[in-house]
Amino acid sequence: MKLALRELKFYKFKYVLVTLILFLLAFLVLFISALAQGLAKENASGVEAWNQEYFVISEGVDDSLTQSNIEEQLDRIEGITDEGHNIEFSANSLTTPESTIDAVFTNTDENIVPQADEGRLPENSDEILLNYKLTDEGYSIGDTVELEDTDVTFEITGFTDDIMYAHTSMAYVTDGGMERLDSTSIAAVALPENMSFISDDINDIQDVKMVSEDDIKQAIPSYQAEQQPLNLMIVFLFIISAIVLSAFFYVITIQKSSQIGILKAIGTKNSELVKAILIQVMLITLTGVVLSVVIMFALNNVIPVSMPFYLNTGLMVIVSGLFLVVAFLGAILSLVRIIKIDPLDAIGGE
Repeated sequence: MKLALRELKFYKFKYVLVTLILFLLAFLVLFISALAQGLAKENASGVEAWNQEYFVISEGVDDSLTQSNIEEQLDRIEGITDEGHNIEFSANSLTTPESTIDAVFTNTDENIVPQADEGRLPENSDEILLNYKLTDEGYSIGDTVELEDTDVTFEITGFTDDIMYAHTSMAYVTDGGMERLDSTSIAAVALPENMSFISDDINDIQDVKMVSEDDIKQAIPSYQAEQQPLNLMIVFLFIISAIVLSAFFYVITIQKSSQIGILKAIGTKNSELVKAILIQVMLITLTGVVLSVVIMFALNNVIPVSMPFYLNTGLMVIVSGLFLVVAFLGAILSLVRIIKIDPLDAIGGE
């Protein structure tokens, strides 16, 4: 431990530099991860909010809820199970004197409606629950919104966080509220996780099929298109981190070959030298990662709610752990080099 700390102090500029590089890499990975999580929520948080495992939807619509309509098959579905929850969909535009936004209207089934984070759920046909992101657009509780090109109005009773479908805010209204809309359809019947045994019976019904929540999310066009490149960037950043650490410690080890040779000549064991390197790697990596996590939490408090940015604490812990693993893997070359150093060769002996 003393040897590791003495080296950190003696070569402080070099170690501060690599710590800064690691901090930037860790920050970039965490930022892109938060961005990927935010984009995923903008695509599928409305589906996740239902907290249902299976959905009965139309066949031949590429698992898209906006294209699904199972009204004609509803009686046959209800004949198989009465545990389903009907999900109605209607795409509309909401207007206020200040702005216009697109919204996907859906009904407030008591079993799958999200909780209101601010205000309350709609109780009457002229009330509406909106996505919290819309507060950044100037919407507030008590405001009246109007359907574009109609006289249909709703009063905002509350907001809930993370209810979006394919980057479009979802709007919750009562069944009576859905009746006031044009082009409303029963897009799906949501089923809990213990209903997988009826899949064959459901699939026997013409023009409908039973799919999982993950199928619904994967079918959203922008979901896969956004997640794959961002996840690929994260993988490459981990690879870059391993290369940077490997190169840094290997060069440092070469520069210290004579000192290492002297230490070996006076009886320092390989295990002690290896331990010193591993301690240095751990301290440098932890410092860089902790700094990046602190900056991320600070940034989360100032980023506007309209930006697709979401900090997943569990994912941050995993990413931080992966950085430690990558750092130790990057130090392997240095450890091999240290073990192979011959004291006589290192100090110029015959």
